[in-house]
Formats: sequence, C-alpha cells, structure tokens
Amino acid sequence: MAEAVHSTRFKDQNLVLWSFARRISVCCPNCQQKAEVEKEPNSHRSKFCCVNCHYQHNPNPGQYDLSLNVYCSQCAHRISIDRPRVKSRRQAIKVKCPACDSVKSYQPTYKLSYWPAFRTDAKEPFFGLALWYQAPFKDEVLWAYNAEHLLYLEQYIAAKVRERNNRRYATMVEKLPLFMQLAKNREALLKLLERMKRKG
Repeated sequence: MAEAVHSTRFKDQNLVLWSFARRISVCCPNCQQKAEVEKEPNSHRSKFCCVNCHYQHNPNPGQYDLSLNVYCSQCAHRISIDRPRVKSRRQAIKVKCPACDSVKSYQPTYKLSYWPAFRTDAKEPFFGLALWYQAPFKDEVLWAYNAEHLLYLEQYIAAKVRERNNRRYATMVEKLPLFMQLAKNREALLKLLERMKRKG
C-alpha cells in the first residue's frame, strides 16, 4: 500500500502559504490543547479563542503601524511616511524634509498592527503562537498550518513525479526546505506526517 502512495504524481496547484492561513491550528498557550486562529475574510485581521478553555489572545499591544502625512513647516513640501509594525509609540518624531533639509518634529498617528509576519519557525503569523501540527525531523522541524496543509504536503512528499504548473510567482512547494524535497527522506517524512495526522 505504501508503494502505491509513492508512485503517485503531484501537480502543483499554484498554492502559496497564505492559501492555508484562513484557519490555523495552534496549541493554546493557556491549556495546551488544540485551538484555532481564524483570519477575517478580506482583511489581515485575525481572532483567537480556545474552545476548550475559552482563553482569548490579543495582538501584541507593542505592534503599531505608524503614519505621517504633513506639509513641511519651512517650505510646505508634502512629507508622507508609513512604517508598519513599529514597537513603540512616541508623541513626536523628528523628520528631515527631502526638499529643504530642515529637521522638525511632527506628531504621527498610530494604529494597532494586524499585518501578519510569515515565519519559518513553526509559529503562526498573526500572534506568534506555536502550531499544533509540528514535529522534529533530524535537525529540522516539519510543520503545517492545518489538516488541509498537512495533506497537501503529504501529496507532494509522496510523489515521485512532481509537475509544475503555469504560474507567474513562486509557489509554496517551490519554497519548501531541501529536507522535504529529497527522495532519501520520503519514507521517514511520510511516517512522521501520518503520526501528525493522528494528532487530530
């Protein structure tokens, strides 16, 4: 039966990591049980609530998007600044005008940052919570956002023939680390994936 799985053909569906980010299975930081981070449709916002212990997790309050749209007090040149995910709020920031080189202090506006930060360390991108589906493999870590992501990885790893599809960008499987691409790791990775799937 294992041999039949290994003889399959995989055709890239042109999915990216973001394709699996609508619902991400995580380990609840309060009760250590399986929980979910759910991305709101058509936005980068997300919410977390554990169905086991009802713990709620909020975004890091130290992450803000800074914006400044003013006219230089010296020459009236427009100054526009956008800085995502700054770690602290200040009453005023010093800005050098690109037109007249005068340096003045201006008051920026801040809003809580909801932009995800895609990671490679087995944590989800919104709150930095540990993924539910993860397991060590030699000196690496095999991880997936959810059961759907896990199945897609299994189909890729099991296939001896891997076909690309017409696309204008790098897909998720094209960015996979080398240990997941090597044929010599196929059997061990498939066994590990099977154990991860049983985790539920």
